[in-house]
Amino acid sequence: MLEMRYTLRITHLAFRISHFAFLFLLFSFFPASGNTGNDDYFVELAIKSVEFQISEAERLLIDGKVLNPQVLSDCTIENIIPLHRLSVERTGNYLVQLKVKCKNSFLTRTLNVNLQIDAEVEGYKTIETVERGERLTGKVKKEKFLLSKVRGKVFNGDINKVVAKVKLLPNTIILQRFVEIPFAIKRGQLVRIVAEKNGIYVETTGRALQNGRIGDTIKVKNIYSRKVIEGKVKDEETVVVVF
Repeated sequence: MLEMRYTLRITHLAFRISHFAFLFLLFSFFPASGNTGNDDYFVELAIKSVEFQISEAERLLIDGKVLNPQVLSDCTIENIIPLHRLSVERTGNYLVQLKVKCKNSFLTRTLNVNLQIDAEVEGYKTIETVERGERLTGKVKKEKFLLSKVRGKVFNGDINKVVAKVKLLPNTIILQRFVEIPFAIKRGQLVRIVAEKNGIYVETTGRALQNGRIGDTIKVKNIYSRKVIEGKVKDEETVVVVF
């Protein structure tokens, strides 16, 4: 008989996953004949039936517990298969149901396994106040967080390429919505307008009529002809016009 209140911390099954979704699907299981009498065994089977798609996670941490072990009373197990495929995209509690076939019986039994899934993610936390529009370089430190404790998507990109979108107080976890790529060119700024076609290169001076990040298309005004044209932001002082 399985214990009724057994909770397993599956540290040895913590999963490392890349930026791509981690997939671990098992369509059927064929355990050794008999009753294993071990919650760990059924929890591991439940975990293997789950498709994990928490792409930002460094590691998955899972608590597992069999909710109704009494259904296996007097059952000599012939095989076990998952009743459904479960796809997990966020942390939380999930119910996995395993269909158990007992020997010498035409009936199947349903074993319910609860999985409490959390994820460890790496990100940044401020070490001092960062004003809106300021760069975060030198004002943050890298840390690991439990995803269940974070309200939002953790920023784990290049911290040197972004600025604060809002004022950030010390010990703030940097979320994606808190930062943005700064404008390379700002409205009203004088810029170089360059154009090249069929080996002919033309350069003049213009004024930006819009803010723009590298790769953005913005409107600029030629300060000599007063003509308004569109071009693509190349760097912090250059707009390329494509004919």
